[in-house]
Amino acid sequence: MSSCASSSKGKRKLNEVKKLSVLIVADDDISQNSYILCLQNFGVETLGVRNGFMAFNIHDKTQMRFDLILMSSTMPIMDGIEATKKLRSMGITTMIVGITTPDDNEEYRKEFMDVGLDECYEKPLTKEILQSLVEKISNKI
Repeated sequence: MSSCASSSKGKRKLNEVKKLSVLIVADDDISQNSYILCLQNFGVETLGVRNGFMAFNIHDKTQMRFDLILMSSTMPIMDGIEATKKLRSMGITTMIVGITTPDDNEEYRKEFMDVGLDECYEKPLTKEILQSLVEKISNKI
């Protein structure tokens, strides 16, 4: 993954908005930590969980809400498809971005999109993709 260092100009622009929060749902520690560090560099609050069941429980059992959810496709206990379905059935309207693996076929990606993703990317997410997503949610708030 490319470095998450950003110019002070870009960083100032992102930090001028309300503090954004992102839930990162991934069982891959390297990717999750990379996304957390990059997003924190943009001034975003982050929370990482290891599977879709944990993401569902956070929304079901607490009042915590996020501006963006990054959702891995394949995870133990509850995968991204099932978690996204459950979150959408609860009325969660947060932007959910799917993260697929190179092994996920087109049919699987389509099924993932169809359950309620706003966008979907193959991992790893680059600094540019993360910055673009932060700018999109910043403009919606």
